[in-house]
Amino acid sequence: MTAPRIALVAGQWGQNIGNAFFNLGGRHALEQVFGPGSVGFFQDQPNYRTLHNKHRGNPGTHAELIADLDIDALVLQGPVLNAWFRKSWEQAFAILRDRGVRIILHSAAFFKFRPDEFAAVRDFVSEFPPALISTRDSRSCAVLRDWLPGVPIYDGIDAGFFLPDCLQPFELGQNSDYIVCNFDRYPEPDILPAVPGDPAAVTIAGRGYLLRVPQRLNRMAKASKIQAYLGDLTDRRRLPASLDGLRILRPEHRFFPHMTHKIYRHPGAIVSDEPWSYATVYAHSGMTLSDRVHACVATLAYGNPAMLFTPSPRAALFERLGLAQIRDRPVRLCPDRLSAAKAAQIDWMRAHV
Repeated sequence: MTAPRIALVAGQWGQNIGNAFFNLGGRHALEQVFGPGSVGFFQDQPNYRTLHNKHRGNPGTHAELIADLDIDALVLQGPVLNAWFRKSWEQAFAILRDRGVRIILHSAAFFKFRPDEFAAVRDFVSEFPPALISTRDSRSCAVLRDWLPGVPIYDGIDAGFFLPDCLQPFELGQNSDYIVCNFDRYPEPDILPAVPGDPAAVTIAGRGYLLRVPQRLNRMAKASKIQAYLGDLTDRRRLPASLDGLRILRPEHRFFPHMTHKIYRHPGAIVSDEPWSYATVYAHSGMTLSDRVHACVATLAYGNPAMLFTPSPRAALFERLGLAQIRDRPVRLCPDRLSAAKAAQIDWMRAHV
């Protein structure tokens, strides 16, 4: 068996299972370009770990084994265009460049979309320009094109949308209908019956409901991540196990969360360090309400409706597929549009590798 020649950076699933969705989907997409068995996973950098100051870089004792790999290309995905990009990758990139290994950014994006981040990333990619780039949102693409006119750049989609192409979940038995409420930083909204005809109502299982976000908790969540988790400690609500007889599942995306009191606190909890169970949950969700971008990506990719509750600029990836209203109401993804976008991205990659 031939060893893989393309190293796809992956990992940190325990602190954000959404990473697994675009890691797995990305490998599938890349193998359509480079061939079956050509793409292998390799660990992400350790300065991404929970409760570590990412700007401090990798620990000095870290073995930079990725720089020793006998590979043709190193591929990074996701919001890697961040203020600590250089701290994470400068040592490895310098070694790989000297050996002629190409750096590819696939389904990449900025993290905060702030001026200080733009300045840091521009400085780094000017010194270490990737061989080619596909982005997951149009804003990231436009910024990079201005900086790197000599680098092939494609306005692509998030690799998590390829997840159904490589991960077929279990089927469920009869009478297994449910909705998903997946909230990490921001508070889960109260779901209240709506008066017929109310324009603010959201339809769930054929009935209208109002989604009321607890404002005090929401203000704390917007202030900072620390305040968000402290605010959660003061949330005395007993969240329901069902909605008019429809079960509510509550997957937690952090197997190693910042504050473990959130784990299994409310009914319908699902917590795991592997992505397979989550794929089954989102593949059969009657509706997903979430503050996690990739909970919505997975739900939409499997053909189900989702609504997002976060001001994060990383939600720009939904605009690329005509889902700009995802914060205002539940949306569905047109399957033909998704199929065309995936095929176009793979065709572009094939033409430029």
